[in-house]
Amino acid sequence: MKNITIILILAAWLAVIGGAVVYLSFRFSAFFPEVSKKVWVWICIFAALLLICLFSRPLLSGATGAIPHALELILGVMGCMLLFLLMSTIVADLAGLIFKFAPRTTGFVSLCLTLVVSIFSIWSAFDIKVKEVTIPLKGLSEEVRALHVSDIHLGDWRGHRQVERISKIINEVNPDVVLNTGDLFDSKAHFDREDDDVLAAFRELTIPQYFIYGNHDVYVGVDKVIDLARKANMRVLLNEVTTFKGLQIVGLNNMMADRETVDVHADPNAPTIQEVLDTMTIDPQMPTVVLHHRPDGMKYMQPKGADVLLSGHTHAGQVFPGTIIAKLMFHYNKGLYDYENMKVYVSAGTGTVFATVRLFARAEMTLIHFVPAE
Repeated sequence: MKNITIILILAAWLAVIGGAVVYLSFRFSAFFPEVSKKVWVWICIFAALLLICLFSRPLLSGATGAIPHALELILGVMGCMLLFLLMSTIVADLAGLIFKFAPRTTGFVSLCLTLVVSIFSIWSAFDIKVKEVTIPLKGLSEEVRALHVSDIHLGDWRGHRQVERISKIINEVNPDVVLNTGDLFDSKAHFDREDDDVLAAFRELTIPQYFIYGNHDVYVGVDKVIDLARKANMRVLLNEVTTFKGLQIVGLNNMMADRETVDVHADPNAPTIQEVLDTMTIDPQMPTVVLHHRPDGMKYMQPKGADVLLSGHTHAGQVFPGTIIAKLMFHYNKGLYDYENMKVYVSAGTGTVFATVRLFARAEMTLIHFVPAE
């Protein structure tokens, strides 16, 4: 079923891109007739190809060097600006019906809207919002303030400055513990030099940090990611159970829920959540928080006594209208959910994939107040 959904979504995206080429070339030839319609068609086709190439970005995630880095910036910004241009032109056309704009005025309104939306989306990608959520847990004797961080995606265009920004927020919030649910890296850009200590600011934190890896960490080299995380004083949980202030923390590797699941973001040959949980010693009487990169496998966690699952991965769609598509793809997309007698919290993440933009899906970190249940 998931494969069919993915195929339908890809087909829908290609249809939208094709429709955008026709629509934009037609409208801009009317807005600015001094440029021939044929030229506008080729401009729109070129921009559409950039948007299509944007979704091949994971192919560059293992690459290093100036060319792949520049390609990421060009593909990401240009691809998203095409999307924003399409939406802005539709809005400008609708406004033109009401205010009777001249064609050239409508064209300029469209371009101005595209510029404003582009600037706003870049700002949204770097302005990290700290949310707060309270979750009561039976068996907990005192409050535990846990800062949930996910999907930082360090790589070609995010590095030391981003880590320092996140570390500053962590120090300001001053939680009892940091729970990081993966996708720490997005490329090998910081693996090139031994002196590139990109996680230095995390190592200076005195607050305990627990980390599990995500699918992008696997793409770029999970062993290297684990090594760097450990050097930054993170406790890496590899299908392990630990305790912190009366809280039982279960850290799971990025994997599929079971053998019936099909998911392109996990290794089909690796153990599954169902199989791994059956081998782990988990105290069902203790308040238990499970860390897994993707919001999946709850039906196997809940019988083991799990009270909460913390995940990321979805980015809440990151860019509108992807925010709508994400809601269709992921039943647990963003925020707090109930699953039987469990809570599931899915972070929208602090970083970005494909492009350093966010639209209607702000970058976030979440301070979770685990409090004793009455």
